[in-house]
Formats: sequence, structure tokens, C-alpha cells
Amino acid sequence: MGENKLCLGCMEKKGTALICPHCGYEEGTSYLPSYIKPGTMLNNRYLVGKLLISNGEGATYIGYDTVITCKVVIREYMPENLCTRVKGKPIISVNYNHLAQYKALMAEFTELNKSLAKMRTLSHIVPALDLFAENNTTYAIYEYIESISLIDYLKENAGELSWEQVSKLFPPLFTTLGIIHNTGIIHRGISPNTIYYTPKGELKLMDFCVSAVRTANTELVSEIFQGYAAPEQYSLSSRQGTWTDVYSICAVLYRILTGCMPTDALSRMDNDNLCPPHEINTNVPKNISMVIMDGLKLAGRERIQTITELVTRLFEQVDNQAKGYTATITIPKSKLDAVLKEEKQNNRYIAPEVNYDDMYVDEVEGTEVTQQSSLERIKVAVIIGVLLLAILMVIVTILLSVFNGDDTEKIKSGVDSFSSLDNVVMVTTNTEDITTESTEITTTMEEKDSIMPNLIGKSFEIQKSAHAGWITLEPVYEYNNEYESGLIFDQEIQEGEKFASGSTVKVWVSKGSENVVIPSFAGLKLDDYLQKLAALGIRYEQKAEENFNYQNGYVTRTSKEPGNTINVKNGDILVVYYAENPDITTDATNSSTDNNANGNQQADTVIVVD
Repeated sequence: MGENKLCLGCMEKKGTALICPHCGYEEGTSYLPSYIKPGTMLNNRYLVGKLLISNGEGATYIGYDTVITCKVVIREYMPENLCTRVKGKPIISVNYNHLAQYKALMAEFTELNKSLAKMRTLSHIVPALDLFAENNTTYAIYEYIESISLIDYLKENAGELSWEQVSKLFPPLFTTLGIIHNTGIIHRGISPNTIYYTPKGELKLMDFCVSAVRTANTELVSEIFQGYAAPEQYSLSSRQGTWTDVYSICAVLYRILTGCMPTDALSRMDNDNLCPPHEINTNVPKNISMVIMDGLKLAGRERIQTITELVTRLFEQVDNQAKGYTATITIPKSKLDAVLKEEKQNNRYIAPEVNYDDMYVDEVEGTEVTQQSSLERIKVAVIIGVLLLAILMVIVTILLSVFNGDDTEKIKSGVDSFSSLDNVVMVTTNTEDITTESTEITTTMEEKDSIMPNLIGKSFEIQKSAHAGWITLEPVYEYNNEYESGLIFDQEIQEGEKFASGSTVKVWVSKGSENVVIPSFAGLKLDDYLQKLAALGIRYEQKAEENFNYQNGYVTRTSKEPGNTINVKNGDILVVYYAENPDITTDATNSSTDNNANGNQQADTVIVVD
């Protein structure tokens, strides 16, 4: 047995050696206690190796499938902001205050991987092969792919590629990404670090995550790839969709063709000085450069919206400065069919049947995507001609192979039978142990499957964005003397009560106190003072008066003295007086003129007496 001992660093056989001859990993190497100890067995099948990467969503380990004896990649859902690891154990503990968020994001994690598993025939992604619940969390098992990141591949190729190389390498990836978008999945993290190059000369898109990880200011530690993330990923209030991935893939093309990483979106919003690719590298065709810049526009609605539109513009235009060369996508349907047939014949690994009950199928609305109608696709096909029509036929063919027939049934027997939320338990501040007495939360589509968090005293706008896709908050605005304007002071479903995920819940939002202190008007012009009153919600009436102690247009007094309060809820009105004084010089002159006129008139008057 000793001669077959596996290295926990690379899962290659190292025998009895303490230091692996393949990767140099030393047996007994220390590990971070926040992550699983190397050598741990999961689901009585998967051997956990060293940690590979981690982000706000969870941790990724190298692993080994002891049943079919091959390397795998193990992804553990473990949002560090919402949970902790029980000391000395692989179990994750979830604080009660974070349980609802933890479960909602785990549902999204599960649904994401189940959706990707159904697209396992796409050779340019790495879908989940198995899903199971253990240790109070969820694990996804992926095929181990020998590959290097695109950024490392570029380093081996002088830091950049020509457009001719790109036009041969990227079309299959574009097609795959278009199919993924059509199912409602947005990657949000496309970069040279998440695209990998295989020994077969293929590109694979990896590292799909829940949407909150790839958006700033959410409850999770964000993973935003500087230079490749779209502007809308830096704001909770901005809509994301297919155009978000268009920005990222265009940023990748920019980097590949110029050797320079594009300026990050936040910096561009302050000062957009991004140079077109052909100005950095004159070998880049100008029309390609223009398309990439259109895909990198800061305003989402002005940007190229879909991968289909991007592909059309990249590969259906003639570059007049490139010796008449016309670049087109060449993806013969027969070739793709042959690839799919070969994959089936090779009997690629399918997750075995696992006996889990009460499958959780809650719809998670974390991803927002613009759907194209069939009519719009037909219009596009008519415009771009026969080539795009062929591409669409390929997409339809692949989708049919994915969602119909035997493949679907095989997937349903494994991944689709998974329920990740059955075993989540509530844990208090004691993280040393989890006992069997902890309350289990079981979920189905029809039952109340979530626990209402405490929203009182928190900003409505922040909570609305933070819980989007899990709770729809319906505001009722009222005056409240205890809570500042914009804060929630009551909620329809109280903290700790159960509710169905996706429900609409009323919350009462403070409009501020109904008794508002009247501000001082000292030294203020009328317009400036009225703006202050309007900002405080105080209704007012303005009246002019003669007061030579103030310059014209300045406030002279109010019907209630500043420092007193006025009830804005009852609609009490504050009368604001301002100076409107006559011009003394003009009046004196007019008065003198009038007197002279009257005197002359009297002198000329003749009184006749009968």
C-alpha cells in the first residue's frame, strides 16, 4: 500500500517518500485551520488535498476520486463572512444571524452548478460532476483538467497574440459563452486568470461563482478582476447582464492583442483615456479595434449587448488595411457533432445516483440577463447572413443534445437529485462543536424555507440591494420620531419567523421625525433658505415686506422662531418673510416732480364765480 501512497499536493503516486518527487509537496505541511485538513475524506469517496485557491464564495482543493481512481477538483461552499470552521473539524458553523443569507447563497451556488452540469457536453467549460451536502455545507466535484491559465500562456508567447491567432483560438469559446448566456448564466469574472489553455490547444472557461462574489459591496468578500470587470460590477444599483460579460471578454481581447491590461473601469469613469488597440499595436485591424472599444463602453446600454452581436461584428467585417483579409468563424456543424459523439463514446464521468430526498429547487434571482426573442434572432440572422444562421443551428443542436434524451436522464439520476439545504443547522456563538440537537431546516418549493433576518434600524436602500433575489422589500414610508430618514423601523415578517424565499415583504421606512426643528435664516437669501426647508420636508409660504434692516431678497423673519419645532406630518406651514424695500432715491425724485406739477396746475387754474 505504501508504494501507492498519494501526494496530497498533486495527487500523484509518491510511494513512501516524504517529499513528492513530482511537485515537491512535503508530507505533513501545515495548513490554514480555516480550510479542510489535507487527507480528509468527503462523502466516503473523495480524498481532499491541499488548498488551490479561495475567494469570498468558498475554497477549491485538489482531490482524488477513490471510486474511479482519478484526480478531481473539489469546490467547497464556504463564504467566510457568514460562517467559520469548527476547530479541528471539517464542519462549518453558521451563526444564527447569518443563516438566512448563508442558505440563500448556497441555493444559488447549488443551482449554478446544477445548470452547468446539464451543459456537460460543452467542451469549453468544466461543469460539476457531482454535488453533495456534508459538514453543514455543499461540495461540487469537477473534472481535473491539465491546463495553464491564459495569462501564463501569453507569457510563453511574448506576452501577446496576433489577431489571426485569436480568430482561430476564440470562436469555440464565444459559442460556448453564448449558449451559457441563453440559459441565464452570467460569469462576471472572465479574465486571463479564469480562461485556461489545454495541451489540446483549446480554451476553457472556469471559476463560475455566485453573483455576489463578483459585485462590490455585497455581504461577501468580492473578487473583482481589475481591468476586466465592467463598471456595473462596482455598484449594487446597476443592472448586470450579458453586456457585463461582453465588457470582460473585450477586455481580455484588448490584453491579448496589445500586451497591455486595459485601465480599470473605476479609473476610466473619472478620466477615460483608454487608447484603442490599433494605436498601441498597429498590427491590430482597425475595425477589430473599433469593435473591442464598443464592447468596452462604460455605459451598459451603449455597449455591445450580446456575444452574438460581438461575434457578428468581429468576424463579419472586412479589414481594408489587412490586405483584403476577411475573418469569419468557421465552426462546421459536422465537426461539432463529431466532437459530441466522441465525448459520448468515451463515456465521460457522470455523477452516480445519490439517494437525497426533497430536492431543493428554489429559484434564485441573483442573475439578471436580457433575453432575446426568436424574432430578434431571426432579424439578426437575416442581417448577418448565412454564416450566423449556421452558428445558430449549431447552438440549437447542442442545446437539444444537452436538454433532451439520454444525457438529461443521466444527469437527473445524479446531480439533479441533490438537495443542499437539508442539512444546514443554526449555530450560536459557540463554534467548538455542533450537536445532533441543533435544529434542522428542511426546504421544499412549497414550504417556508427561510428565516427572516432583522432589518430594523438598517438602511432600506442597502437592505433592498443586499437581499435582492431572496427577499423583495416593499417600502411603506411613514414619519417616525425614533429612526432617521431612510431607516427601516418595522417589518411585516418579524425576525426569526419562517417565510418562503422570493417572497415580497413589507417594511416600514422612516421619513424622519414628524416634529422638525426650524433652521436659522441668519444671513440667508430667500431661495437658499427655502431649499433648506424643502430638504427638511417643511411646507412654507413666502411673503414680502418692507424692512430696511435687510437687503432686498434676504429673509427677515419666520412665523415661528428658529429653534422651535414644526409638525410636518400635519402639514403645518411656516410663513417666511423677506425684504422687498422701495428705492428711496427714486421715490424722492418722483415725489418732488409730482409736487412741482401740482403747483403749476394750481397756478394755471381759473376759478369762475357766478
